[in-house]
Amino acid sequence: MNSANFRKWLVEHGCRVEQHMRVKHKRSGIGSALVRLGDREAELPLIGSRKDLPTDVVMGVVTKLGLDPADLPGPRSRV
Repeated sequence: MNSANFRKWLVEHGCRVEQHMRVKHKRSGIGSALVRLGDREAELPLIGSRKDLPTDVVMGVVTKLGLDPADLPGPRSRV
């Protein structure tokens, strides 16, 4: 799923997306977005808005936030 479309879908489902930097080393950091829904939160890596997110990342965020993966945009015939 496209990164921009996923973020838009999250906002439409009541999530707040906050950008922040998680610092691993002194000079480098990994860009990520903190997605909040009520008292739940998940971390979403920041990649280009037109790039596709790996399926496991999308499903991980959806599961952590307690959203229904069947509502994700795309073909309804996922198996």
